[in-house]
Amino acid sequence: MRRAVIAFIAFFACLSAVEAQAQATLGLKGGLTLSKLNAEEADGTDIGLDRRTTFGGGAYFQVGLGDVMTLQAEALYTQKGARTDDSITTLELSYIDVPLLFLVRVPAGDAAIIPILYAGPVVSFETKCRLKDSGGSSVDCSAGSGNLSQTNSTDFGAAFGGGFEVFMGSYTLQLDIRYTHGFVNIDDSASGQAGSAMNRTWTFYVGVGRVLVP
Repeated sequence: MRRAVIAFIAFFACLSAVEAQAQATLGLKGGLTLSKLNAEEADGTDIGLDRRTTFGGGAYFQVGLGDVMTLQAEALYTQKGARTDDSITTLELSYIDVPLLFLVRVPAGDAAIIPILYAGPVVSFETKCRLKDSGGSSVDCSAGSGNLSQTNSTDFGAAFGGGFEVFMGSYTLQLDIRYTHGFVNIDDSASGQAGSAMNRTWTFYVGVGRVLVP
């Protein structure tokens, strides 16, 4: 949690570093997340898990790098995890995601609706990990047993996505879909000897921003 607070402070501190001549936009976004773990046993056998559907959101900040490219930093509360294929147990993971995205606006003349494409690294700080059964009982992962009884508190990944930006005077509407691919084995039980588990998420976002520096 301490790392998440530091990430938030660093995110908003970047506002003071914006050059006056660069276009800057600050906004809020939220949406639907479909998460799953790419989980395997130590012998490589796939662990059958289903997706978990949740909601999340946060803030984003854009600074222009030219007529086409924009740097977009975000601080997002994201719920991840998975369910067993019989839905008896749910792994509830919560993170503060900090993506740093290079966003490209596809030239569309004077149109108010602009297609966008983006990609970039994501660092995630875990804020919660709980195991919940179908009866509603839950327990912290550290008190559980078996696979994923302990998890790494930090995850690194990459996000890829696209969508549209709608310009409405000094306000913008951002609609996008992204895929985030985690690279870290979050299973820290027995130093990962019990197998591996990596985060995979699809997210659908709606964001509203205000242009601070035109």
